[in-house]
Amino acid sequence: MLDLRPRRDFKAELDLTPFMDVIFILLLFFIIASAFAVRGLDIDLPPARSSQALSGRVVEIRLNEDGSFLCDGVPVERAFLRCKLQDIVRGFRKEPGQLVLKAAPKAPAEALVFVVDEVRMLGGEKLMVATSRPGDELTGSGE
Repeated sequence: MLDLRPRRDFKAELDLTPFMDVIFILLLFFIIASAFAVRGLDIDLPPARSSQALSGRVVEIRLNEDGSFLCDGVPVERAFLRCKLQDIVRGFRKEPGQLVLKAAPKAPAEALVFVVDEVRMLGGEKLMVATSRPGDELTGSGE
């Protein structure tokens, strides 16, 4: 004889293994995705109030918005900037002068850091950063 009545001794248990697998997969996804997130800051520097006019021999390095460089008005490729800076620093040992960096307001910060690093690696003692008066901007013409 066949007994079709439901048995009362059967316990229903919830299997959490698939749920835990999904949680771990999502956790891995977000950890890996966060490694590719680009983080940065937009910095707008205010104009300086304590700027002073420079006198004596001044060599100007201009950093344009597109990341290109001009050294005393002559375009210099990034790959040759170190050689040009090396000549300038050597020249300052014979005849002291000042190295001035003028960066366009929207110039890439990476290029600015590149110039500062190059000057420091070549033994340049000081790199002046040109500032503008409140209301003025650094333009293509000399100040």
